[in-house]
Amino acid sequence: MSVLDRYIAREFWKTFLVSLAALLGLFMSIDAMSQGIKEGISTAHAIQYTLYQLPEIIVMVLPAACLMSTLITLSSMARRNELVAMFASAIPLARIAFVLLCLVFIICCASFIITDRVIPPLSKIRAHFYRTVILKKPDLHTEINNSRIWYRSDNLIYNIRAFELRTDTIHGISIYSFDQKFSVSQQIDARRAKFKNGQWLLENGVVTIFDGQPIVPMTQKFSSKSLKLREKPEDFREIEKEVETLRLKHLWTFIRRNQQAGIDTTSYEVLFWSKISIALVPLVMAILAIPFGAHRNRHTSLARDVTLCFLVVVLYWLFFSTALSMGKSGSLPPVVAAWLPSVFFCIFGVGMIARGGRQ
Repeated sequence: MSVLDRYIAREFWKTFLVSLAALLGLFMSIDAMSQGIKEGISTAHAIQYTLYQLPEIIVMVLPAACLMSTLITLSSMARRNELVAMFASAIPLARIAFVLLCLVFIICCASFIITDRVIPPLSKIRAHFYRTVILKKPDLHTEINNSRIWYRSDNLIYNIRAFELRTDTIHGISIYSFDQKFSVSQQIDARRAKFKNGQWLLENGVVTIFDGQPIVPMTQKFSSKSLKLREKPEDFREIEKEVETLRLKHLWTFIRRNQQAGIDTTSYEVLFWSKISIALVPLVMAILAIPFGAHRNRHTSLARDVTLCFLVVVLYWLFFSTALSMGKSGSLPPVVAAWLPSVFFCIFGVGMIARGGRQ
């Protein structure tokens, strides 16, 4: 690494750390206050809940921090005529951009590790804290294993393949009933369960009754069976959110096995690809910042740089949210929905850099 590379890196890291700290402080303060007001909880609980979200907030603000630090680093160098001196020394903008993008790529790798390794276990802890401490409800005893969701409620254990949010339909359900000695007394297996008129309507299944004797259990098939359970669709919606806490490799296994069972996995696929694409958003933001920062004049203010960063971030997340919604609805393939905004803004940024390099 040359002296110039070290100088650019030092200027970037100084600005990045300040930007990240400022954005984290702003987001965490707003989140803690909103939680305290919305849920009516103590300040200590609001702060504790927000701390559980810290890695997720870091990933969320990294793109804005990279955009801001890249833009401010280059515009500051332009105001001090340092970029002019570099260009006069036959150092092209692409060479300067390469150093900055290498630094941002390191941040992207860290973001990916946080998304895949740190956020999933903390999300489960946060969900437990929110339900038991803030909502003061019993914990959801859930476990996701490969393609199945396990959920315990009183003397029942549910084994669910998937819950379709749009139609409140459970695909592939097994319900195990236990007696006081925690021995299985009854098992109900059904291909599908729909919630209608305050009860669950099970379709195409089998009821197996265990009477505790060493004989063959009694089984009875059914095409339709009504069952009144304490759990309502909103409970299973909350259970379904546990899928979002899976690591990428486990989520992909979950998707593949549900696809093999003929279950629609579009929303899961969008979630999978969006987790990967989000990790590279800081790189896209840096690419966008380079042409704007490199061609600022000496009289450009810091306030204008920050305002530009805010506008770019808002525009990107609007595009990104719209694309994900279209992906979940089936209007766009999941891969396209997750990557389209990044590809579009990246091409635009590279085009601006190339245009600036020719000027």
